[in-house]
Amino acid sequence: MALLTKEYLSKFPDFPNHMENLAKLVYYRTYSRWLPNEGRRETWKETCARAVEYNCSLAHTSTYEAHRLFENMFELRQFISGRSLWIGGSKASKKTKLANFNCSFVVIDSINALCDLFYLLMVGTGVGVRILPSDVEKLPPFRDDVILHSQYNSHSTKQRGREYTITEQHDDMFIIKVGDSKEGWVDALRAYLNFMATNSECQHIMIDYTEIRVKGAILSSFGGTASGYESIMDMFKKIHRVIQDGLFSSKPVNGKLRPIHCLDLCNLIGQNVVVGGVRRTAEIAIIDPKDEECVHAKDNLPKGMEHRYMSNNSIFQEEKPSREKIHELFNSIRKSGEPGIINVAEARRRRADFAGVNPCGEVLLPPNAVCNLTTVNMMAFVENGKILLDGLEEAFILSARAGYRMTCVDLELDGWNTAHHRDRLTGCSMTGWQDFIASVSKEELKRVGGKKGLLQRLRNIVHTAGEDIAMELKTPVPLLMTSLKPEGSLSLVANGVSPGVHWQHSPYFIRRIRVNASDPLALTAKKLGWQIHPEAGQDMETATTLVIDFPVKSPATVTKSDVPAVEQLKEYILFQKNYTDMNTSNTITVKPDEWEQVEDFVYKHWDDMLGVTFLELNSTYYPLMPYEACTEEEYNELKDSMKEFDPNLLNEFELSSRNMGKEFEILDDRAECSQGVCPIR
Repeated sequence: MALLTKEYLSKFPDFPNHMENLAKLVYYRTYSRWLPNEGRRETWKETCARAVEYNCSLAHTSTYEAHRLFENMFELRQFISGRSLWIGGSKASKKTKLANFNCSFVVIDSINALCDLFYLLMVGTGVGVRILPSDVEKLPPFRDDVILHSQYNSHSTKQRGREYTITEQHDDMFIIKVGDSKEGWVDALRAYLNFMATNSECQHIMIDYTEIRVKGAILSSFGGTASGYESIMDMFKKIHRVIQDGLFSSKPVNGKLRPIHCLDLCNLIGQNVVVGGVRRTAEIAIIDPKDEECVHAKDNLPKGMEHRYMSNNSIFQEEKPSREKIHELFNSIRKSGEPGIINVAEARRRRADFAGVNPCGEVLLPPNAVCNLTTVNMMAFVENGKILLDGLEEAFILSARAGYRMTCVDLELDGWNTAHHRDRLTGCSMTGWQDFIASVSKEELKRVGGKKGLLQRLRNIVHTAGEDIAMELKTPVPLLMTSLKPEGSLSLVANGVSPGVHWQHSPYFIRRIRVNASDPLALTAKKLGWQIHPEAGQDMETATTLVIDFPVKSPATVTKSDVPAVEQLKEYILFQKNYTDMNTSNTITVKPDEWEQVEDFVYKHWDDMLGVTFLELNSTYYPLMPYEACTEEEYNELKDSMKEFDPNLLNEFELSSRNMGKEFEILDDRAECSQGVCPIR
């Protein structure tokens, strides 16, 4: 029986009155599902109801708790995971349970691990992959004497093929007939890799793609459209060349892959998924600090090797590096932002069986494990400089309990339930922190114990809530419960509050969102007369990408360009010591003259740091920057000129363009874990 009845929901409008145009556009772009029976996209109320109802169905939940969680989400005070907002309660969420999770981690030490990576990326879950030499050594040797053939018997209208993969052998030909489903594609990869690892006199392998539906066919469960057969065929061809002759590096010796080969395999899989019908690919590759091939994998990449950009790369630092080594690493970081550094000793102090992290580095995981992260919008609990403490505490309780309920889901991949049900990870995060601090008086902050006291208080509340729900359900207490994610898209849905623990760009600024020019969202923005530009280097008549301007006002008096890098690091440590059980995802922006200070600080405070990314603060102006400071007058002028977003107009364009729910690539990788890039980066 529904906890959120039609009668209850009828009291709420489609959107809260204070939800601004920026929030609505990002919501429609990222989370709103197409309702075929209604011939339209969901409203915010419907998305919140779907996601909350699903979350509360996973374990016994009172009607009161479901109502409070829904009301907070509807009013933009807190959010269950972005994954749940998009897929929770849909057919896909019930059939494909792993699609409900933000984060996962695998060690690439077996054929199954590569196949699990493929599946996880296809359902939209971000994946951390560890490719240390000791991991990769466990892979079997692969053959280098196999000739690959491809086959596709053309069909012009096939909307659905046989879902499962079939293998056959005829004389000297091993045939893989790829099934038209996520499972079918994964099984095809598994069959291929197993054949390549098997001693056989058969020297020919044929991969038949005939059953794969045509490009553009509607994907009924996940939404979006099919990629056709070309992307997966290209993936197999490149994987075959990597295994047989190295392709992008030197050839494997005696069929044994090195970490650089595995990095290429993982990235090629990710590249194929991006081309396909899912929303994103997010990968982090965890590498050995002595593995020069992987450490320098992205240096001066020639054309044809763009797949290596699919992952962020971080080194698995088991011992404190020398001051000289830190300097060497930061020379590389200064140029490209990579490699990231993971302090393994600190990670293992927080969880003894730590093996790796998720793509944004805030979740500490063992092999074959997942996590979901919930968010509280701190800015929603400030009124006239006062902290609405009771409401804030309730939101963190609700956040912990919602996160815990996700651990009650049984996962469909073999071997993935063990850690999931044992650890019960519930990453409770927050956003809008710096805006919150800027909005609260010193006296009010002192009343709650200052930043340190408030963070400790919130962590204790989360832990108590986790213990309480575990006791109610007679299931294990969560191993770790608090974490800080970058909060890209959800900070925008919360009306553009400061993302995670990061500082705002400026008190008033233009936030630019990129959309495909054919997307009904772009057509709607045009019709409303919003301020729109063709992408730099394009013209309006033929543009493939449009850039939409949104005015944002922040309570910030101190912005990211004002805060020294060392002070940002101190804020990170503040969270690590007082709130965060796992890690605080934070990108430290460094001015050109601050790098030596940063290196010294990292060396001196190594034991307090788990994993932070660094990026040089770029003062260079280029056209249509994602963030551009503006005056209060410019802000007001743009805000006053913008008509309210009209969902009815959007639906008209959906139907007239025959789009009807087709998903377009999220082009603004600074707002989403997209293309393997951390949102803030």
